[in-house]
Amino acid sequence: MSNVLTWKAALDSGCEPRLYPYTAADVPMGQYEATLDFKVWSKNTMGISCYFTETANGKKFRLTVFRRKEDEQYVLENDSIDFKECAIDVAYLIAVTQNKMGNAVFKSASPVHP
Repeated sequence: MSNVLTWKAALDSGCEPRLYPYTAADVPMGQYEATLDFKVWSKNTMGISCYFTETANGKKFRLTVFRRKEDEQYVLENDSIDFKECAIDVAYLIAVTQNKMGNAVFKSASPVHP
């Protein structure tokens, strides 16, 4: 069952999406541990905005998982986590890179303690 919030439901539940930047300058690059705080349906694309806090330093940031056309799942390429249903308030080992246009790209995620 989906645990992704609408924008209104996120705000009503006390989440603060504006505290989570998404630009490449603000999103840590590389592989590291981060807790998935909450998820919100993206407004302008078929995706889920994932709001993370980096474990090592408490830095907050947002990454998007886009719906795959071939199976309509919200799963990263070569990964198995369905972000429509994955647990929140859980630590994940995530990998983030930067594309040619300078945007942060969410490459992989796996639970730290499955």
